[in-house]
Amino acid sequence: MNRKQIDIFRMQFDFVWDTETWFLPLESALAGLNSTDASWQPPGGGNTIWQMVNHLNYYNALLVRQLHVTTPGTEASEHKPTYGDIGEPPDSKWEAVLAEDSFGGPGDPADADKWAATMAETRLICEELRQSLAQMNDSQLDEERVGRLARQMLHNVYHIGQIVFIRKQQGSWPKERE
Repeated sequence: MNRKQIDIFRMQFDFVWDTETWFLPLESALAGLNSTDASWQPPGGGNTIWQMVNHLNYYNALLVRQLHVTTPGTEASEHKPTYGDIGEPPDSKWEAVLAEDSFGGPGDPADADKWAATMAETRLICEELRQSLAQMNDSQLDEERVGRLARQMLHNVYHIGQIVFIRKQQGSWPKERE
């Protein structure tokens, strides 16, 4: 089998969003979650699941926009924007992005409609990202785009693990999933 690089990113995204393998995708990690449990604050502090979903929505939507903006062979090849990789400080392009409060408030346990809207936004962003990946080919994967895709896939998986852990802490994790 000789997969192209974009095929690997498409497959990774499927695993991150809605295809179960030996780890859970975001859709499964959030299944059956209500506004009360989504806004539950872990003992000792930390973000709520609602805040993590807001955070993922922010960065996944940013990735969709970035995939459509940069033209390979121009700015991307001249400058390597960095998130602070391997000891490098974030460059000025990322300082404003990283300074943004992408988590927002903890969520309102009584606002089921707002939680449903947040989940609808998550589905929409993930489908937009899937469509963006479907329209790409390897010739569009310059160093900057490869880095963005690789980091965002790992970023999503990191927070999915946190979501599952919080659900287990609070007792909202389905028993049949144990």
